[in-house]
Amino acid sequence: MILGSILFASLLLIMNWMNIRLLYSGTYSRLQKGEKNFNLSPIASASGIGYVLGQVILSSFFVESVKILMIIGVRSILSVATAYFSTSIHKYIYIRRNLEKVKQVHPQFGLPKKERNLLEVKQKKGKRYEQA
Repeated sequence: MILGSILFASLLLIMNWMNIRLLYSGTYSRLQKGEKNFNLSPIASASGIGYVLGQVILSSFFVESVKILMIIGVRSILSVATAYFSTSIHKYIYIRRNLEKVKQVHPQFGLPKKERNLLEVKQKKGKRYEQA
């Protein structure tokens, strides 16, 4: 129980540290603009999925083992989801601190939906005239 709590806390700390680093280094904006590609090797993802499937298949012979494996799997998914969603806090804080920069990049940020739609329509019309 204690080891699990320590691992969970370290997962949260590592995910948030990575998020802060990526947020303030500009990596997120480069990814959004398409300047930087993030490619996870298919071999690495296939080996991870294969390991999990193999573990489930091999332990299916022991009923108690499958229950424990399912509990561990659900807890792992919840841990990773919690760590991932906690990174949104830092994005929120960044937006609150740098509201003017965000509005320069996205002028429709913070506007009511009707005004955002009008602004988007005007921008699309302007792009059409520039292309002609």
